[in-house]
Amino acid sequence: MGNVDLDAVRAARHELNGVGPTVTFGGVTFELPNELPFTVVESVRQMGVAQAADDGFAVSEIINDMGQYLFGARYEEFLALGPSMSDMSALLENIAPMYGMNAGESAASED
Repeated sequence: MGNVDLDAVRAARHELNGVGPTVTFGGVTFELPNELPFTVVESVRQMGVAQAADDGFAVSEIINDMGQYLFGARYEEFLALGPSMSDMSALLENIAPMYGMNAGESAASED
């Protein structure tokens, strides 16, 4: 049987893709991951389910999780700048195409 070396495949993608997108908020620039973590992709699916159930609390938890996946160790620094739900929606809508995704209806609206 053969072997798939995902480490080598990932290293090649990272070399090809270069650095990740950046987000500037509150005058601070944050670098996002080079590749969209799969946990964010899964969170988009979960958000669709939560939105269909009109579960605003679940939507906000999912957006929080996505922020943690995207900002990593700097997430608390980002939160300290006071993003609104609309800011988070704009973030998700604008970075989706950078990662080759269509945001669709994944972002929540501020109510």
